Amino acid sequence: MPSSVKPSEFDPSELVFVTTHVSDAEVSAVSAVIRGLLREESDERRAAPEPGQSAWQQSQRPLRKPVHPGPGRWRGFTG
Repeated sequence: MPSSVKPSEFDPSELVFVTTHVSDAEVSAVSAVIRGLLREESDERRAAPEPGQSAWQQSQRPLRKPVHPGPGRWRGFTG
């Protein structure tokens, strides 16, 4: 099914079931799920992105604090 189909354009009569002996209730259930997924996807596309940092911006922060030598801290050694 093309991703550009709107929930209002979804026509359940175009569904083709490979499984034999599908009941009317099963056809209705599948149609309802597909219509719901299309509506949900359509709603998500219209929703404004949440404010805040993107994953890319978050990945640009330093991985750890700088290490400073000194008493009681990290110190170099010669081995």
